[in-house]
Parts: sequence; structure tokens; C-alpha cells
Amino acid sequence: MPGVILAVLDNPAAAPGLLTAAGRLAELSGGAAINALIARSPPLASIIASEQVLTKQREAILRAEEQARAASLTEVFRNWSPRANGAAHLIDVESGVTDAIVQRGPAADFVVIEQPMRRYGGTAWQAMLAGLFETDRPVLVVPSRPSPDFGRRIAVAWRDDDRTIRAVLAAMRCLGHVERLFMLSGQREGAARPEMPEIVVEHRIPADLFVLPVGQPAFGEALLGKAHELGADMIVMGAYVRDPVRRLVLGGLTRYMLANADLPLLMRH
Repeated sequence: MPGVILAVLDNPAAAPGLLTAAGRLAELSGGAAINALIARSPPLASIIASEQVLTKQREAILRAEEQARAASLTEVFRNWSPRANGAAHLIDVESGVTDAIVQRGPAADFVVIEQPMRRYGGTAWQAMLAGLFETDRPVLVVPSRPSPDFGRRIAVAWRDDDRTIRAVLAAMRCLGHVERLFMLSGQREGAARPEMPEIVVEHRIPADLFVLPVGQPAFGEALLGKAHELGADMIVMGAYVRDPVRRLVLGGLTRYMLANADLPLLMRH
């Protein structure tokens, strides 16, 4: 049954690639509808963050800036939407991006966000945190130049835990066009060699297992390098935090991949 994808539009320069990726994900998942979300930040939210006084003049400036950004994003959506064959809709709200995603994300099958250019802060970073840790949905993180036909050669950063298993289960909806599936597993010195994960065996999914040493270089660097070596065009992995209360301090591999991956990341917390 076709599902729904929530595509969060933030930066007009990144929006064409993000919508292209959302369209490809819709194709991979069986023809899902796409809800493109524009969240215009309320003026008061910006003032609180900077501890300024919200004068009427300042409020007008902030609102005009957000309206101009929304207009640019709307133009990008209108130029792209004919490719969706009527299965895409635009949602434009005045709301903090976190609140908008928390409200609409849980009802979607996938959330699509752009890869944050800034490690901390900014609406793209807020969108990423909300999508990964507040919606309980799989999230596709889109780099600046995604391949238009990704999903043919998929690499899975395998770790035997519930987050990775949930990510793999989400990815199973996208295997209709897959040509090769690579399971990339880490092995610490002295540990037993990993075997093909049971979830792959039980679902009778053809896959190849590659074992990477955990150590130097950083595992994220080794993982991304191996994915490129294998010609992967998409990576599936779990998303982790070190501080589950604040949900701001990401695990090492999650942090590395979000900062450095140039392939679409399908992630699940």
C-alpha cells in the first residue's frame, strides 16, 4: 500500500535535490505521496534566541525574511511538482520547525531532511534532531548532490541492536530496485568474526557481508570508504545519542556520518 513521505524544505538552494530524493524514495517505496513542509519561524522565536526586544519594526523584518524564504521554496516546489504526477502537496505553516515535524512526522512513513551544513544550530540541525529522535519514523538525510537513482546498491552499517534492525526493516520497503545489498559489520581485535545477520537470512534477502576492523582510522571513515569502494549509492544505519535526555550529543558514528556522508543516509533511532 502506498505511503506518505514528509519532505522538510529549509534551504532554497538544497530544496531541488531534497525533492528529487523524496521523489526517488517515493518510487522505491511503491509510489508514496509526498507532503512538502515549509515551516516559517515565528518572529518571537528568533527574538528569544538572541535575547533582543521584539519591536514592531524588527517583527516586520523577520516576518518578511521568512516569507521571502518560503516564496523561494514554493517556487522550487512548483517547478518540481509536475514530476510527482499529482502525488505531491505543499504545506506552509508559521511554526518552529521542530513543532511542525513533531506534529506531522509521526503520521508519515518516512521523513526526508537535508544534511545540515552546520554541525550545531540552525533550522536544518533542528529538523534533523526532530526527525530522528522525536517522530519514531525512518529518516532519509539527503546530501547536497544525491544520485537521482539511488537505492540500487545499498550498504547497511550493521550493528546487532534494535535501532539498526528497525532501520533495516524500513529499508526493506525500498528493495524493489536493489541490485546489490552490502552488510558492513565492524570487528574489534580479538572478537569473533561476525556472521551474516539473522534478519537478512530470515527474510531471504541476497546480500554480501564485509567485515571492517574497528580501530584506526575512525570506523565512520572506514565505513564510508568501503561504501564508496563497493559503489554503494545509499547507506542504511541506526542513529544514536550519548545523552538521551537532551538528545543533542550524538554517538560517534552517527555524528561522523551526518557530517561527512555524501550519500543518502536512511537512519532510524
